[in-house]
Amino acid sequence: MTDETENTPLPAPPVTPRRARSVAGGLALLLSLVTLIGLGYVWYVLSYKAHIVGLDVTKSFEAQSTALVQLDRKIAALGTMQAVDRKAVKDLAQREASLATHNRPGRHWRVRAAADLLLIANDQLRFQHDVPLAQLALHQAQRELRRQGDPRLIPVRQAILQEILRLKALRRQHTSTMALELVALAHSARTLPLAVPQALRTPPPASAKTKPSPFWRRAAYGIWRDFTNLIRIRKEPVHERALLAPKRAYFVRQNLELRLYGAQLALLEHRPALVGANLAAADRWINRYFDVKARTSQAVLTKLAALQKQTSALKWPDISRSLHLLRRLSRAAS
Repeated sequence: MTDETENTPLPAPPVTPRRARSVAGGLALLLSLVTLIGLGYVWYVLSYKAHIVGLDVTKSFEAQSTALVQLDRKIAALGTMQAVDRKAVKDLAQREASLATHNRPGRHWRVRAAADLLLIANDQLRFQHDVPLAQLALHQAQRELRRQGDPRLIPVRQAILQEILRLKALRRQHTSTMALELVALAHSARTLPLAVPQALRTPPPASAKTKPSPFWRRAAYGIWRDFTNLIRIRKEPVHERALLAPKRAYFVRQNLELRLYGAQLALLEHRPALVGANLAAADRWINRYFDVKARTSQAVLTKLAALQKQTSALKWPDISRSLHLLRRLSRAAS
């Protein structure tokens, strides 16, 4: 009995078919390939697309910052030129005062100095639109002619007095109302709506209730959609508005307020060229970064256009009559 049990052969283990093993290896390879594609897609979404979105905004702000720096340099250069002109007028007045204190014969040089001052006043008003410097030159010319004490110069002094009154009236012409309007516009810049692309502004259309598609179909559609969006050709007549981060939106509003306050300061100093430049810059800034379709933005743009027309309509008075009279009297005396 024992010998028969020992001599009986044991059953062999079941042999796995080769086909089943090849199917398992293929599935493992397919799963690893799908995982690799998914990781590459996630890397593309997180890094490359974020870089594309922020690229236009960064370049735009760098260009705007460069333009602002250049404009500030030009304003500083104009301020330096004005300071040099003021210093020249003051130096001329000091020289004339020093000549008067040394009791030098002053009949001819006083009249010549007054003519030079009147010429400076006309040039500053006509070319530089600098009303304060023109008034300073007229006052100094009036002082020199009064020191001359010649009764034949009374018509010239009367003409100078009338020109000084015209310049004072010009500085009061519509400046207070326009300055208040510019302050109101600067305050409204804090609440102007920023530009939002149309794709983000309009909600997606409500679709009819349908059965949810399988996960693999939605994933495949998303991958195909992102792949087709890599290359897109489109025509846009107007540049696309850039999305602004909250910090950059704050600086955009501050720059707009500074433009409007700069226009107010230039208006009070009666420099219409600088007022027009600041208003034009504010108009471009609103069209670039704010929602021009909003009612508040349209109201601000309309008010800016009206202020630009009022600034360009300012008329400069003629202050050359005193200079012509003085030259005529000088030729008659000589």
